[in-house]
Amino acid sequence: MYRLFPNVKQQILKDGFFVFEEENVVFFQEDLVNVFNFLKKTLKIKNGSAETAQLKFIKDESLGVEAYKINVDESGVTIFYSQENGAFYGAVTLKQILLQAGGRIRYLDLSDEPDLKIRGFMMDISRDKVPTVETVKHIIDLMSDVKMNHLELYVEGFSFGYPSFSRYLEDNNFISVEEYQEIEKYAAVHMVDLVPNQNGFGHMAKWLEKDEFKDLAEVPEGIFLWGRQRKASTLNPLDPKSLELVKQLYKDMLPISNSKYFNMNFDEPFELGKGKSKEAVEKDGLGNVYIDFALKAIEEIKKYNKTPMIWGDVLIHHPEVLHRLPKDMLFIDWGYDANYPFNRHLKQLSDLKIKFLAAPATTSWCSFLGRTNDWWENIQNACVYTRVHGGEGVIVTDWGDFGHLQFLPISYAPLIFSGLMSWRVREGTFFSLHEYLNKYIFKDSKKIMADVVFELGNYYRYYNDYRSNGTVAFHTFMWATHAVNESDPYNYYHERTKHSILSKEKYELMMRFLDERIYELDLTDMKINEGQLIKDELKQSAFLVKLIDKLNHSFNSELTKDQRIALLEEIINSKDKLISEQKRLWLARNKYSDLDVSLAYLERFILFAEKTINYIKEVQ
Repeated sequence: MYRLFPNVKQQILKDGFFVFEEENVVFFQEDLVNVFNFLKKTLKIKNGSAETAQLKFIKDESLGVEAYKINVDESGVTIFYSQENGAFYGAVTLKQILLQAGGRIRYLDLSDEPDLKIRGFMMDISRDKVPTVETVKHIIDLMSDVKMNHLELYVEGFSFGYPSFSRYLEDNNFISVEEYQEIEKYAAVHMVDLVPNQNGFGHMAKWLEKDEFKDLAEVPEGIFLWGRQRKASTLNPLDPKSLELVKQLYKDMLPISNSKYFNMNFDEPFELGKGKSKEAVEKDGLGNVYIDFALKAIEEIKKYNKTPMIWGDVLIHHPEVLHRLPKDMLFIDWGYDANYPFNRHLKQLSDLKIKFLAAPATTSWCSFLGRTNDWWENIQNACVYTRVHGGEGVIVTDWGDFGHLQFLPISYAPLIFSGLMSWRVREGTFFSLHEYLNKYIFKDSKKIMADVVFELGNYYRYYNDYRSNGTVAFHTFMWATHAVNESDPYNYYHERTKHSILSKEKYELMMRFLDERIYELDLTDMKINEGQLIKDELKQSAFLVKLIDKLNHSFNSELTKDQRIALLEEIINSKDKLISEQKRLWLARNKYSDLDVSLAYLERFILFAEKTINYIKEVQ
């Protein structure tokens, strides 16, 4: 049997082999330029007649939109399809067969189609880091090879080139309309639907910072949340001007898109009901106030002939109002930990006859190195229960919270796993992922790289407790960056992290664990252009985690004063290396964007180490 990724539905091998010639004739029953261009990368081909062709593409209306069949016999290879998508996916599978078999293919009958309709990826381009067009195209290549078909670039703030708000755009800090259209065209060639994405309720902090829009805030002074005061981020849904702003954002983005979908987001309106809408929420209920505003936005979306998609974090807790949603819109249930209850939520939505998708996570953000055990279980559950309960598909998310300090390759494994699993919802897919990564993504002749990535993503197992949607290392890092602005930084930090301090034994195990993974990275032999870049990115992430653990260990009462000072000096002396390398690696894949904002997190971390060493020397 040929080892095919994603796994195909049926593959029957027969006696005999067909051998391709040095140059081969291909016959298309209809014009399939994208498929022809894709095949040219693998085979030397030219167009010809059905009688002379070694490779034929024959239309079969009985097949599903993305289904295909491949027949290989003495006459050659025939790929049957009903739509271009199916023909393209047949070509993708043929490419894999050729890579394994050379030009000598075993006679076979193969049939295949996806288990889930939508197999997507959502990439945050708004929290400080905006990728280059080349980076987005690279992601599309990765997606296409595992037959994913849906891509969203998450937009909040000013990461999109709004013609109506050019006064707020900064050079090299957004995806322009022209770049968006270039990406959309490239995606379409690879059978990937670039779906527009624009927040318009919560996550509006950057808009509400502007004098022009500050009066639209639900709570202008912001709220205290998760241990600190946060800026205003939620629109007042009762103010007609809030809707006018949202309408203008839609007017700038939706007409340039060819997708039939639009993700309106509307997630995390943290201040809703706590300010200007408090009376309305008390009278009508939060769910109704939320959906009243959502329906006004949906009415606007319909003018552009788009099917709206909406995050479900608010409405999943208000099932009594779900009947008010339009029947054609897509409800996205999201959750990013291994124990997120996709089964319960998706069954509830299915019972209510609501069309839905599940959104699991790459877990790259708030972790530096990902959380392997979490993304594995999280993505698997999303795919399994979406299929069980009749959902539309899965969109794996990749966010950039708090400086977007993680690097893109941290997300490769969960991205590919989601692609493999959403095409064929099958037990054991994680073990196929290992082979696929080494063979097709990293092209590591030593077959080490996949294990390095998996293991690095499990560094958090050494900590004393489990953190939802993040790791202990990330949380302690963030407390350090907040502490520098407090009157008593040392005790502010210590009070919030004292339960996370590792024992000497666990700390030493963590250091050894990370050092061994770095050693393994140097043993890899990746035959790809970005091979050295990936190594450097992973080493930088591991280095940062080590520095964070050194900081936390410097608060361990088992250590002498000199030992604690030595750890802090290591952190302080690393500043130039840490900052310069982070900047170099950032610019390798991204626009300058808000790099300074991101680097400020690292600078405050180092500053806290300096304040801590002074405290120890002077007070203790």
